[in-house]
Amino acid sequence: MNNNSNDSLFAKYFSIELEGIESAKFLYCEGLEAYNAVFEINEGGLNTNSHKFIGKTKYPNIILKNGVTENSDLIKWFKETTSTDKKIERKNGSIIMYNPKGEEIKRWNFFRAIPCRWIGPLLDFRKRAIAIESMEIAHEGLEIDDN
Repeated sequence: MNNNSNDSLFAKYFSIELEGIESAKFLYCEGLEAYNAVFEINEGGLNTNSHKFIGKTKYPNIILKNGVTENSDLIKWFKETTSTDKKIERKNGSIIMYNPKGEEIKRWNFFRAIPCRWIGPLLDFRKRAIAIESMEIAHEGLEIDDN
């Protein structure tokens, strides 16, 4: 394979940082996205014109997948949201992308996040695959930080 300057753009090396939670590396990350909801208003009378306007900015949930590890900090955070006697602790965090040398090249910061879904691994002896678990995180904003 040709080693050129675009190699650093491959999404091979990334991790997550969250306040008070040890950073973790993941195999898969989805949901680094923002979009503006659009609404349409039709003119009245005999006019058939309509006008489109930008509404609220929406942020889909971030979905992380990884092989099962001994680090259970994210699962503990999720379990706190299922307890009725504890206040849900929102956290700010970042998804960080590294080049092959381990240097940070891009960071997506998200705000006021809460874990909203955990999916345990599929355990099937016949498949002989890595046990993968997923964590879905809802948040209230996203910004891109280019170093």
